[in-house]
Amino acid sequence: MHKNRAKSILKQGGTILGTSVTDYIATEVVPTIKAAGLDFFFLDTEHATANYREIQNLARAAKAMDVTLIVRVTQTEGHLISRALDCGAMGIVAPRVHSVEQAQSVVDNMKFPPMGIRGYGLRSIIHDYDFQGAEVEMQSSNDETMVVLQMESKQCVEAIYDITAIPGVDATMVGPFDLSVSLGIPGDFENPIFWDAFDRMVDACTQNGVAPGVHMGNTTMLKRAQEHGARYLVVGSDLSMMMKGWKEARADISTETEVQTGQGYI
Repeated sequence: MHKNRAKSILKQGGTILGTSVTDYIATEVVPTIKAAGLDFFFLDTEHATANYREIQNLARAAKAMDVTLIVRVTQTEGHLISRALDCGAMGIVAPRVHSVEQAQSVVDNMKFPPMGIRGYGLRSIIHDYDFQGAEVEMQSSNDETMVVLQMESKQCVEAIYDITAIPGVDATMVGPFDLSVSLGIPGDFENPIFWDAFDRMVDACTQNGVAPGVHMGNTTMLKRAQEHGARYLVVGSDLSMMMKGWKEARADISTETEVQTGQGYI
């Protein structure tokens, strides 16, 4: 399996920066992400429309550009996880992980035996027509596939030390809005309750050798999370980042002109 550069950086104690892709589901987005200097992106199938053919097309492009493609699945069900991996995803973002049992199930479904229960289905998108044998390819997939668990609930906060202690977990990713709702402070990211939960996650990750992460809509909040210890960093989405750039251009450029009548102007 292709080497997972993003996972390697995290394992060495580094920080990675990525974004989410929700609507611009075309292979040209990958070299754009690479040219921008990002390390990875997650393709969102939880809230957006990507299908399996599009996952595989983006996986081909991502491997060619050495950008790590991760897929956020719709639910943490085994068939959704394994199908995305079989289409070439190099990792899974598992949403709404609330318990140790649920987190363990995600790992089990992502890893081949003896580490997990993933069914064998290694197609050419995985080995690039250079098949090294089942045992080698399964071990390579186990080594390179990246497990990212979303912390989006009070229950997850309470169980986070045990969740991050599960062998095979690589990173967490706070979903700020869902977490704030669960904590009873919807959208209040200035509230100490939010940052206490965040710091608890960071401490749990640090103790267990897992990279703490977060998905924020802007770099101001993302830098704040980084100051709290986050290393798996996701900023905005394809559309939100394009909109930001366009709005900045609109604010910088005036196109207003005086409309005159009776002198050849309409």
